[in-house]
Amino acid sequence: MKKGSLKGRSGPFVFVFLMFLFSGLMTQAQHTISGIVQNSAQKPLAGVSIIIDGKGGAVTNEAGRFEIKAGPQSTLLFSYTGFKSKELKLKGETGLTITLEDGTETLDNVVVIGYGTSKKKDLTGSIASVKPESLQKFPTANVTDMLRGQAPGVLVTSNTTSPGGGATIRIRGNRSLSSNQAPLFIVDGMIVPHIDDLSPSDIESIDILKDASSQAIYGSRAANGVILVTTKRGKAGKMSVDVNSYVTVQRAHRNFDVYSPDEFVELRYWAKLNDGVGNLGTKDNMNYNVVIDDQIMYDSYINRDFVDWEDLMTKNALQNGNDISIRGGTDKMKYSVGLAYFKQNGVVDKSGYTRPSVRINLDYTVAKWLNMGTNVSYSRPKTEFNDGGRFSTILTVPSLAKAYDDNGNLLREISTSGTVNPLWYNREYNNKQTDEYLVLSAFANFKPFTGFSYKLTGNVRTNNRENGLYRTKKYPGSTGEGSLSNFKRSSYLIENLITYAVPIPDKQHNLSVMLLQTFDEDLQKTTGFSFINSPSDAFEWNMAGDATVNGVTRSIQRTHAVSFAGRVQYSLMDKYLLTASIRKDGASVFGANNKWATMPSVALAWKINNEAFLKSADWINLLKLRLSYGRVGNWAIPSYRTLGLSTSYEYILGDPAALSLGYLPSSQLLNRNLKWETTGSANAGIDLVAFHNRLTTSLEYYSTNTDNLLVQRTVPSITGYTSMWDNLGKTKSTGWEFSVSGIVIDKNELQVTLGGSFSKQKNKIVEIDGRADDKGNPVNDLNNNWFIGKSTNVAFNYVFGGIWQEGETPTPDQYLPGDAMPTPGNIRLQDYNGDGKITTDDRKVYNLDPSWYATINASLIYKGFDLNLEFYTVQGVTKNNPYYYDFNYGGSLNGKLNGIKVNYWTPDNRSNEAPKPQYTASTPYFALLGLQDASYFRFRSATLGYTLSKSLTSKWHIERLRIYANATNIFTNTNYKSYSPEKEPSSYPETQGATLGINISF
Repeated sequence: MKKGSLKGRSGPFVFVFLMFLFSGLMTQAQHTISGIVQNSAQKPLAGVSIIIDGKGGAVTNEAGRFEIKAGPQSTLLFSYTGFKSKELKLKGETGLTITLEDGTETLDNVVVIGYGTSKKKDLTGSIASVKPESLQKFPTANVTDMLRGQAPGVLVTSNTTSPGGGATIRIRGNRSLSSNQAPLFIVDGMIVPHIDDLSPSDIESIDILKDASSQAIYGSRAANGVILVTTKRGKAGKMSVDVNSYVTVQRAHRNFDVYSPDEFVELRYWAKLNDGVGNLGTKDNMNYNVVIDDQIMYDSYINRDFVDWEDLMTKNALQNGNDISIRGGTDKMKYSVGLAYFKQNGVVDKSGYTRPSVRINLDYTVAKWLNMGTNVSYSRPKTEFNDGGRFSTILTVPSLAKAYDDNGNLLREISTSGTVNPLWYNREYNNKQTDEYLVLSAFANFKPFTGFSYKLTGNVRTNNRENGLYRTKKYPGSTGEGSLSNFKRSSYLIENLITYAVPIPDKQHNLSVMLLQTFDEDLQKTTGFSFINSPSDAFEWNMAGDATVNGVTRSIQRTHAVSFAGRVQYSLMDKYLLTASIRKDGASVFGANNKWATMPSVALAWKINNEAFLKSADWINLLKLRLSYGRVGNWAIPSYRTLGLSTSYEYILGDPAALSLGYLPSSQLLNRNLKWETTGSANAGIDLVAFHNRLTTSLEYYSTNTDNLLVQRTVPSITGYTSMWDNLGKTKSTGWEFSVSGIVIDKNELQVTLGGSFSKQKNKIVEIDGRADDKGNPVNDLNNNWFIGKSTNVAFNYVFGGIWQEGETPTPDQYLPGDAMPTPGNIRLQDYNGDGKITTDDRKVYNLDPSWYATINASLIYKGFDLNLEFYTVQGVTKNNPYYYDFNYGGSLNGKLNGIKVNYWTPDNRSNEAPKPQYTASTPYFALLGLQDASYFRFRSATLGYTLSKSLTSKWHIERLRIYANATNIFTNTNYKSYSPEKEPSSYPETQGATLGINISF
């Protein structure tokens, strides 16, 4: 593999360091300043950090005392974890008594809860908050992938690892059988299908609603969780400008080997020998003409002139991100403007991604009783795709080949048998996609009297997409063919929101009420066509008008929903908290008899630390017990499934005969009684913040039951239909979540923080369709791999039991009835149920979902330096790997294709890991080798940064300047052989990255 180089890109960073080292510093006369630092109870504080004029200073001793050298007009900054920092401008004093107030910033942080906010200490539901600094530790194309490992109960897996590729999010696991399980994404109040078009620099916070009580306010679409994104807004005061820029070198990395030329020839020898091919010679003295049986491959082997296909197809590639944010305003007008440009070159030729974006947020106070605002954002991502279907051939095409002729021209065929050069496929293939995302939002907030507000919001979001694909006339089998599709999506949302903080004279009571009414609509239109016989390759799909069009598609899908909701939040003596909500939704996708559904929830919390019996425990900042229950829905199914659909058919009719078009009912039976898939979930949690906010921890347990599952089930063909959407079955999910963060060292300008999270979850099918066998036991659905008591995501197969060896004679009970008796080198099946014989009852249900996952992170701050480390693990997951058995991926050991190197069986190598090679014959149960443990542990990210002294940067009119280096996907330990433990080897390679970046604030 080629290694990335940062050569030539370190100049600006070296320059910054030299300026720092050699800049002259202004000095002033120094005096001895002494004193004591204490808390509000006048108890001395040891280890308080004292910064003098923005530079290093000292810390207080065990008695809270300090002695420093400083100028008579120096500025001192006193800071201590768990307390509010205090800045003091000296006026000639030499003796000081400093009192620090308890800091409550952590507990008073505002969390978005859906149609409102709440202080973190007052939360009653299970909500995880992710701050932007956590996202920016990992430079990547989309925000979704940045969420990996940032919150317990939130599992992020790669959807595609190609440039600009997205990721899949599951909040508290899977619970549905057929419908969409993606969470509901909401950006500044607008429902969006994803957040991949967002620039990370625009994000103020991300809040993830995990339990049903917090989700229920979003009702019928919240069963899979809700992700709320809040973008940055302006603040009154001096204009601030933030500039961020980084460059990353990416390289592909794999954890497996393919067969070397000599190993491939030996594999081919054994495969042919086991098939009875003669005149092969011996292993140590092969007849290469017969073994290789291809002149080009033979010449390559004899001349020792081989091709490294991976080296030719992949390369190191650059990724860079640049953004500028401008924020400020007055008491009347506040503004926030963000410009960003992201570019990711692919490590595979002819792949890449760019995304320019702009966001403008404005807030205007018209009067004391009225404020208004707008949000405008626009982005235009462009994606170029390589010939993904052919990328896998870099692992399967033998290296016994010739990619270029003697003049350096690319060869079309690389073997006598006509194998096409994988580079040729990629060169003659073009596929590009352009998206445009536009979001317009405006609101008016009326506040006619104290505590009351009425907010009217309107949102519009559009997405226009063009995807063009073209295979040139030189592409094998192509006459100049391709396709062009246009997708248009427009969504709008109108929202009426009333909130009222009820004035109660007795301050021990706190009551607020929220009422909501919304209407939203989503319209999707797709137009596409394919063509052949293009007159020229020069203009790709843009010549489609002069080509032969052989397929036109057009689809329209419209959905709309109306909702009403209410919520009450009540607090008694700041000890006992209640949140109750109810939402009623009507959606167009359901049958006429079940358009509406009601989603209630209730949550209770007890701040135990505010009870009299814990008042003396001043080391506890917060101890809170939470209990909640709620019901939410899922209507993520295609439109019109409750209506009678038709299918077009072409037929010959008339005299003279002519081609006509007619329509018949589709194969899908309508169901007017289709209704909401509903999830009821109970949650219990306990939160602890202690030692002046130095320790924060949370423990959660949840139990979720989902019924009326939306399933596309089979119906008897005698009805004239084959399938129907219906409400069938039940599932149950349970899980534990734990998170902890603590400042373990905070003294002498050194601060060390350790944290982590742990999530364990399990789901199972409780009921499928109500059918039972003659013994009354529920019946499994083998066609869909649905098993009572097992996960919703499984594989069902026998268990690999090793390889039959020479000298072993299988008895009839040791192989399946009807199978041929195994011979040495064949796969042995394991007696999984232990009854002493091999039957169909020995098949195992393999769970394809992880049993648990966890994150460990550490940060260190010393003077101007900061270091962040992150480790991530996913355990207990099984994944299929076709490269261990499939012919098309070189896994069938036939010696025709290269593939992932395995320890296969031969008479000289009596392996118990893989069967004997066979050139034409197939090996029974080969697919069992593909079921691999895909658990992994990864050193995911390391970042080292340095922030220059403010006393230095202020000379350049810079508020803050930080430079940093980052490495990602540094080390991965897994038994799953691939470029990524989450993707098959044929997928686009996951990359490792080395980054240099700079953050500047003015």
